[in-house]
Order: sequence, then C-alpha cells, then structure tokens
Amino acid sequence: MRIAGVVILYYPDQIVIENIYTYLNSVDKLYIIDNSEIPSKVLTDKLKSFSNIIYIHDGENKGIAERLNVSSNLAINDGFEWLLTMDQDSSFEKGAFLDYLNCINFFDKKEHVSMFGINYVEKVNQSVFCNPIKVNHLITSGSVLNLRLINLIGGFDEKLFIDEVDFEYCLRSLSKGFSIVQFANIFLNHNLGRKSTHRSFKTTRLTSRTLHSPLRMYYMTRNFLYVQHIYQKQFSEEIRLRRKILLNRFKNNVLYNKKRFNVMKNIIIGAWDFRKKRMGKLQ
Repeated sequence: MRIAGVVILYYPDQIVIENIYTYLNSVDKLYIIDNSEIPSKVLTDKLKSFSNIIYIHDGENKGIAERLNVSSNLAINDGFEWLLTMDQDSSFEKGAFLDYLNCINFFDKKEHVSMFGINYVEKVNQSVFCNPIKVNHLITSGSVLNLRLINLIGGFDEKLFIDEVDFEYCLRSLSKGFSIVQFANIFLNHNLGRKSTHRSFKTTRLTSRTLHSPLRMYYMTRNFLYVQHIYQKQFSEEIRLRRKILLNRFKNNVLYNKKRFNVMKNIIIGAWDFRKKRMGKLQ
C-alpha cells in the first residue's frame, strides 16, 4: 500500500517535529504545506532536510480546504491512491500508525470507502483488532483519503476556508453512496482546542472547558449554517447533533472566554455573512 501524507502548518512550535516523526517513516512521501505568512527558518530548514518531505510555502494563509485539494492533486499526480491528512498538533503512539495501515489493508471493499479514520476521544481496551465501524463524520486529522474517489466526490469545499471542511466532505461522500469507516481501537493524540479550568456557573465545581478564538467562532458559525442549508433535509439527524455541539461551544465561549464580547460579535458577523453569502477567507 503506497501512501502519501500531508500536514498543514500555521505558526507551529518545535514539537511539530516530534509529531511528524510518529508517521514520517511509514509514508512514502509527506507534503508539508505551511500557511504561516512568515515561517520559522530554523524549523523549515529542519523539515527540508528529510528526503521524503516536500515543503511548500507561498507566503499566504489559504486555509484548510484549498490546501487539502492541492495536496490531493499532488499525491494523485505522484501515483498515490491514499493520503494521510494530519494536523500539526496530532501524533500517533508507537506502532499505532502501522496498525492503522494494516487495518486499511485488510478491510474488505475498501475501494468503496471514501475516508478511513481513528479514535481521538479516548483510548479503548478491546479485544477486537481494528474494530471497524461505519460512521457519518470523521475529523480531518488522522484520516486517510481514498484518492481514487476524491474527484467523484468533488474535493473539499474551498468556500469554507477552515472549520466544517471535514464534516461537509463526509456528508457529500455519504450522499454519493460511499462509506466512512473508523477504527475505534486505534488512538490518535489530538488537541481539539485550548483547554482551561473554570468554575461552573451551574454547579460551582471546577471543570475543564475548550475555548476558541473569536475568529474561529466566526468560521464555526458561518460554515455550520452553510452546511446546514445544504444538507438539512438529507442528513437531519447529523445536522441536529452538529448543531448541539456548536451551541455547547457558544455557551462555553460566551460564559468563560475572556474575549467573550468579541466572541459574541464574531458569532453575529458569521451568521450575517452566511446570510449575505460571503464565504471564503474573512477579509
């Protein structure tokens, strides 16, 4: 199984090298696309020193969707049929990525699967190896794309820029009759956002909350409304669950984020821009 990989960077710290090490030797080629306008020379020189890394930087932040499409086309042109997509803050534990590849290799009818993924919520201790389950959504990080299907599905929607890019692609894959499979026994170390401890207004107990920047809340709001508009009728339950997650993020960020007023402003602007059909990168 020949597989390429891509990791999209945005002002990463040095730990990104350690994260990349956890899968670098198991992919035939790794495309690193740097969205940082001014990247670290020390870091880029280190990345360029690896023989199987292709480092790409054009001085612009073009988001996630466009970079995924670029890397998919590069991999297809280089003769690959599978593409691992990673975030800069994600990593595999020892041996986990090889187990992942074996799970894909031995999966029956993998040619009908648009995307494979793994568990990033919690480690599970189950006797069934791989434990494949069909799901409706996977996050981009840790996923393996079937490049033979990506043109049939239509690639990633560049109107979204960031946020909901993976969710929209998954729903579009399902709408075209393809499957999405998660191996629940394989774990990915993945950071979902900045976590901090706050005292609950309801119980007064100290609890951990995941907070986001006001700009991310803009994209989350606008892009969810966009995806909801397209897929509400066909995937009503998936949209309902996604809405519930987003509302919980609203609550946490409005109540506990120090930039709560900017958060609220960006939520409103995001909803307004969706209504006005202003998509892509926020100008």
